[in-house]
Amino acid sequence: MTTISTSSKFVSAAASGENWRDIGKNILEQLESVKTEGFKPNIGFFYVTEDLVDDAKSLLTLLKSVTGVKNWSGTSAIGICGSGVHYVDVPAASVLIGQVPINDFCPFQTDGQNDKDLKQGLESWLNKNDPMLVMIHGNPEAQTNLAKTIEEIETMVGGFMVGGMTSYRTKGTLFGYGDDLANTSGFIFAENVEVATALSQGCIPIGSLHEISKTGDHLIEYLDGQNPFEVFSKDLKSSVYKKLGFDPEKVLMEQGLISPDFSRMLEGEAHIAFPVVGSDKNDFMVRSILAIDPDTGVMAVNERIEDGQHIMFVHRDDETVRSDLSSCLVAVRNRIALQKGHFKPKAAIYVSCVARLNVDFAGKEKAGGEMELVREILGDIPLAGFYAGGEISGGRIYGHTGIVIVFL
Repeated sequence: MTTISTSSKFVSAAASGENWRDIGKNILEQLESVKTEGFKPNIGFFYVTEDLVDDAKSLLTLLKSVTGVKNWSGTSAIGICGSGVHYVDVPAASVLIGQVPINDFCPFQTDGQNDKDLKQGLESWLNKNDPMLVMIHGNPEAQTNLAKTIEEIETMVGGFMVGGMTSYRTKGTLFGYGDDLANTSGFIFAENVEVATALSQGCIPIGSLHEISKTGDHLIEYLDGQNPFEVFSKDLKSSVYKKLGFDPEKVLMEQGLISPDFSRMLEGEAHIAFPVVGSDKNDFMVRSILAIDPDTGVMAVNERIEDGQHIMFVHRDDETVRSDLSSCLVAVRNRIALQKGHFKPKAAIYVSCVARLNVDFAGKEKAGGEMELVREILGDIPLAGFYAGGEISGGRIYGHTGIVIVFL
């Protein structure tokens, strides 16, 4: 299966197949079929499923050789996507190549050993350009403190940083412009390259902010000086009450029935979120609740925490994800149309959380799922992307979100 999309400056193709040679041949034939006169691509984004990790370097070498594109960045992932489609648990690749003025972008990559040379390598370009956007891919499997590396690159470069991290069940890999595999890689775009970005949270708050008053690394021992499990349960009950318009626990008790277990009602759908300080959009970073001790109320989360931090509980289900993504895409479309006087995007990159692969975006089973919704609102434009193990926006690592980068 192959999907192909083209615009004046970008072309994308996504394909699955039995092996990397068939996939590469299929993608190259499709790219060639829509190639226009004068189109000379010099930048490429490359994503493969986990099934293709062992052969991905060979496939990328083939793409470099045939297309002539030397500057690449991308990663492997549990799932990848193209225009209107996504692929999971099959060998597949998604490619986006484009033509960008050579002086308006700068590729970069780090290998975890010579990262101190990164600034020196970028210094000449940074002295001549004002960075607008940094598109970054990172592999947490290859680097233990990826968040620190992202922070260092953002401080060094400036510009608005977006991207995502490799997702994997057993093994992941990440690609850059060089022959060696990278820990981080991406492109820095100058202000002359017009782009728009947007982030879809997919979660809605439950209750109010709470202060962590005692912690143990990844453990929350007290919230507002109280048992975290009891605070969590109260917020859940309040959320259910607001949604139904009545207290289901009270009704059941009056009838002599068993009270509902609110902690189980939202099992796997409730998370914690850290508000982004200084955000004017009520932004927050979602993290998973790993475990709750019902006896002590202690809560374990997949984030290092400190006393005095504020958190809130959030809820995610298919409806909240679909609704928020639709609103987000419509908003970015309207924003672009207002600024430009029209909506004629050249291409897009889409980074979604791997957890969103399980979301039913159509209200029923439908091929493409999330990507069908993206294509419906943004149009049939060249697009490539992947389902990440962590999404990056504004230099911060998010979870459960969808991020779109639109080239104008």
